[in-house]
Amino acid sequence: MSRKILVIFVCIFLLLISIIVLIPVVKQNILLDNNENNNNKESGNYFFIHNWGNKSHEVTVEVLDSKKIPLYLTNHICQLLKKESMRKQFPFTLTSGTYIKATLDNNITKTEMISNDASDLSISIDIEIQPDDPLDIGIAIP
Repeated sequence: MSRKILVIFVCIFLLLISIIVLIPVVKQNILLDNNENNNNKESGNYFFIHNWGNKSHEVTVEVLDSKKIPLYLTNHICQLLKKESMRKQFPFTLTSGTYIKATLDNNITKTEMISNDASDLSISIDIEIQPDDPLDIGIAIP
């Protein structure tokens, strides 16, 4: 009889330990799923500034219309360490013929034209990803 009680006690103990361990794991997975779903529902035009180097830079991001008249201007001083980045949303939808102009340290300027209308557009501005080309702009339309 005492052996049965011991087996039952061990089973109940293991069940309780399993529940105690599984509850935080399940909660974490639910939170991750909710965050992924919320991130997937976000829409809009974003730009990312990735500083791959080890020093701070001043980056000016401008949006120009088809006649190269500024629509949006923001100055960002990247004080990001290697492989860190920042993300910012444009306050309007970018359309075909719009230009993105990025200037690094008031010295190097690159301009890219948006060729398609897109409500979900991502612009990546990479700093010091390549030693011979310290500024790069990439446009991604999902």
